Amino acid sequence: MTSIDTIQGFFSLLFNLVGELWKGGTIEFWIALVVGILLAGAAWWLASYIAFNFNRQFSMHPKHHVYCSIAAVLTLSFTLLFFALKFTGEVAEQAVSEWQAAIRVNTDWKNEAFSKAYDAVYELKNPQGSQLEDFSGKPHPSTGLDTAVPISYPPSKQAVANVYGASMVKHFKETHPFLSLILWARSGQAEKALITDIERLFATGITTYASKKGIDLTSTMIRNALKAQTPRVITMFRIILVIAFLLIQALVLGLLARAALAAIKEKRL
Repeated sequence: MTSIDTIQGFFSLLFNLVGELWKGGTIEFWIALVVGILLAGAAWWLASYIAFNFNRQFSMHPKHHVYCSIAAVLTLSFTLLFFALKFTGEVAEQAVSEWQAAIRVNTDWKNEAFSKAYDAVYELKNPQGSQLEDFSGKPHPSTGLDTAVPISYPPSKQAVANVYGASMVKHFKETHPFLSLILWARSGQAEKALITDIERLFATGITTYASKKGIDLTSTMIRNALKAQTPRVITMFRIILVIAFLLIQALVLGLLARAALAAIKEKRL
């Protein structure tokens, strides 16, 4: 997971939130748009008014209008996002469903996870230093031949459970880095739950574990975490939006006030 992936995930989430606002209720979208335009216009007027009060002969230059226009566009965007954040749960749920459907048919992931499980068990040793499991007639997956991972002993079952549990959690983090970062801080719980489920199944004498079952369990754990953390995330992001709005307005007002005062000094000289 790179910083670029996280940033892309961030903007993708924002885009999906606004899209959900549009789909969720056209009236609410237009209300948010009108409120945003009014706030943007008010911010622009306030900036001009404050600059004028610093210097009644001050005239706005093109670059000052650029400052105000940038602040206005950001204000409009922040307002839309403020309203759209109520759909965070729906957007996150959709992301989990898409991940669940994609990983089920992801042959590369299945092959990689199986190969890692094979290697993990292959490296296990018994107290005498010999290979723990009998791999006779079970060639490495890289050969392309029919094979299987022997799990006759508890350490082997534990190793397979660890590989599949960690692999599923890692896959979700890689495909949804920003979402997993803000909404799934305790991802280890899902991994532990998956490992426990695999071990429970192996304890009954079953020697295989369907990846689909593990995917469904992981998806359920992610959904539970999302539902628990979504209200906190919405509140946190709305606070951030308000702070960002105030900071941007303060910056624009400061730039215009500085320009107005500089114009006064130039006239005195």
